[in-house]
Amino acid sequence: MTRSIRAIVLSAVLLALVSMIALTGCGRPDAGTEGDDQRGGSSGATATTEASSAPIPIKIGVLPTEDSLPFWVADADGQFEKAGLAVELVAFQAAAERDAALSAGSIDGFMGDLIAAANLDSGGVPVTVEWVMLGQTPEQGRFGIVEAPADHSGFRPQSRKDQLRTLRNVPIGTSSATIQEYILDGLMTQAGVPADQVKKEEVKKVPVRFELLMQRKLRAAALPEPFLSLAEKQGATLIADDTKGENLSQTVFVVSDKFLAKPGAQETIDRLRGAWNKSAALINSDPDEFRVILVEEARLPKPLEKSYKVNEYPQAAPPTEAQVDAVLAWMKAKGYSKGNLTYDELVAQ
Repeated sequence: MTRSIRAIVLSAVLLALVSMIALTGCGRPDAGTEGDDQRGGSSGATATTEASSAPIPIKIGVLPTEDSLPFWVADADGQFEKAGLAVELVAFQAAAERDAALSAGSIDGFMGDLIAAANLDSGGVPVTVEWVMLGQTPEQGRFGIVEAPADHSGFRPQSRKDQLRTLRNVPIGTSSATIQEYILDGLMTQAGVPADQVKKEEVKKVPVRFELLMQRKLRAAALPEPFLSLAEKQGATLIADDTKGENLSQTVFVVSDKFLAKPGAQETIDRLRGAWNKSAALINSDPDEFRVILVEEARLPKPLEKSYKVNEYPQAAPPTEAQVDAVLAWMKAKGYSKGNLTYDELVAQ
């Protein structure tokens, strides 16, 4: 081969090598970006991963109670949009309607309690408890037992335990298989009242129970806020509440496992948690600034609109294992749950 021919061949080889290097560089425009080397994939795989982690829309069921205030504030303050979220808050008047909507797939998550979550999961609708909305401390989210207004003044024991003992064998208005019954049993147990001396009268709807109490058709009733404060304001006597002693009540944010299985769902929950935390901090820094939203969305009774104390809201964190185990044990003992649901199965890890 002549020298000139060798030169031509060598030039051709070098040109081919340069072209291959150039093409390889064009085929990896994301080379060196965060996480690319760890995944070991091509730019197509990177794009697929990023698309699957993009947040997806979520529908959240809420009741007209104070527990959801950070969600309402996040909606009004634009926190959802700032987080790149599409959130729809769906209002329900009763927990049964809310639970039916989740079972049917009409909503993806809801504000509820551990009993509602456990009932759904045990009933074939798997759910995950993400975080506590109220009740990280005993002072948050008050429930209690009140006695009807008396026709005349009389002696009342000063000790909380003694007050509760005066209700032994007295029918107390409540709703079975609910957080209200759980708290009623817990308060009576703390006061040393035997279980067979705790009598209950089934009144499912809280507003009806409140009216029966105020009309003295019930001597006592278990009530949540704001009905507890309204009853006190209108002459009923607070016998005991769960703001002292053992922390008995938590309301929680619950999401269906069906939703969580969708691509991008976890990103939605993570960003939603951030929006909750920002809104909770805003409320805690100046509670009265958000009273108008609370009055409107939680439908506070007129007599309480200006005086009702706005709650302090916690940063998002799951309930403790002890809190969940106590509820699950109570449900099993009462015959409300026949399964063997555990903390790890119910709560986000």
